Amino acid sequence: MFSKNVSRSQFKIAFFVTIFALDCGTCNTYTKEMLLLAFVVDFLLLNFAVSAPSDDLISNLPGLTEHATFKQYSGYLDASPTKHFHYWFVESQNNPQKVPLVLWLFGGPGCSSVDGVLSQNGPYRVNDDGKTLRNNLYSWNKIANVLYIESPASVGYSYDDNGDLKTNDDKICSSHYNALKDFFKKFPEFLLHPLYVFGVSYGGVYVPMLCVRIQNGDVKMNLQGMGIGNGVTSVPMIKNSLVFFAYYHGLLGDSQWKTLTSLCCNGTPSKENCDFVTNPKMKCEMMVAKTFQYLLSLGLNTYSLYSECSTGQPTRSKQYEHAMHAIYGTKSIQFNHTIYNKLESTMPCINSTAETSWLNRLDVREALHIKPGLPPWCVCSASVTYVSIYQSMEKQYKELLKDPNFRVLVYNGDVDSVCNFIGDDWFVDSLNVTLVKPQTPWYVNQQLAGFAKTFEQIVFTTIRGAGHMTSEWKPSYTFSMLNKFLKNKPFY
Repeated sequence: MFSKNVSRSQFKIAFFVTIFALDCGTCNTYTKEMLLLAFVVDFLLLNFAVSAPSDDLISNLPGLTEHATFKQYSGYLDASPTKHFHYWFVESQNNPQKVPLVLWLFGGPGCSSVDGVLSQNGPYRVNDDGKTLRNNLYSWNKIANVLYIESPASVGYSYDDNGDLKTNDDKICSSHYNALKDFFKKFPEFLLHPLYVFGVSYGGVYVPMLCVRIQNGDVKMNLQGMGIGNGVTSVPMIKNSLVFFAYYHGLLGDSQWKTLTSLCCNGTPSKENCDFVTNPKMKCEMMVAKTFQYLLSLGLNTYSLYSECSTGQPTRSKQYEHAMHAIYGTKSIQFNHTIYNKLESTMPCINSTAETSWLNRLDVREALHIKPGLPPWCVCSASVTYVSIYQSMEKQYKELLKDPNFRVLVYNGDVDSVCNFIGDDWFVDSLNVTLVKPQTPWYVNQQLAGFAKTFEQIVFTTIRGAGHMTSEWKPSYTFSMLNKFLKNKPFY
């Protein structure tokens, strides 16, 4: 309960701090707002005994051989009166009161952010037995407090009271914003922390839209920047660049390349001349369709080009065909922008058996405070219906960059063909932000980690040898990248 013992002197302090914040002649509007926010939060914490929700505290994780040295919470955030998103929040292993808060969202759309906790950048990995856990040496919560939210409803352990599983880009943006507001109601002590929103894959749409909403929202949050990993930035650029990616990775022969560039690029291949997606020439359209069918038949691990397909050749997988149509689709092979994930509940070529087994244990569900009676956990939803509205995030990026203090990190594993690095590189260039430092190699432990281009407010970098989920394949490089970005250290 809230304390009623607030003295008159405390109210006097409140009054004078408020007057100072409003009257500060040398303070800009943002500084005044943050002074007021800082005072309000501190005042509430000191006088109203607000604290993290004890009911959501994870006291024990089955399969963990040693007790965690940090606090972690799992429960539900209200995304609407009927939608409840499962969250897993891990406080930092080092100085949680002083380090930033990172919100991390997986894409799909329809794949679980809890996969991030257990196979990407979270504190744990599930061993092959599906029963025991081991620590992740490169967990992001070594340098940040990290919040993972499963969305939309029906993804992971998130749900809707009425079974409404239809959503779209605009609706999920509102849901994410509401869930984040609910998080700060539960954890007001983190409202002042610098906030960075990160997302992977279709998180490239979730994240910038959410950041715009935060900037214009009714709750003042200390938003500092965003990170997009192998993300959907511009669908036309990603699709157009994929033909270049396929050729320069040896998937297309010279004769195929010459035919494609002759029909679709007026004989001169470049990002300006080539239109493989909306080209009005029938011969070009048919050649691109033929190329798509060829690439589809190869059985590639599209998420990590040079990795084995751990689930076997995926050419008969409906989920695989859906993914490939999304990547390579042309007018001849139409891709419906209403994405029906009522196919399969696994990511093609990615073995999620161990984490799926662990998360579906009854004692694990109880430890994570999962609502009883929900369907089994799976890495990607087999029931959500999602409508993609936006083909490009250009408008959102430009809106965000109007704030001179807002920083952006766009990073790509360079062997991912789902959201390839060339397309995202083109997108960043198209924003026409002032270039500070041309492409420069950067290193981790004397090993080449990637190539970075530094602009005013934006860094674009590759992660050498990584696939779609960079933390899974190159955890040390991705961890070092995050550390540089959060501390605003140069990549050169």
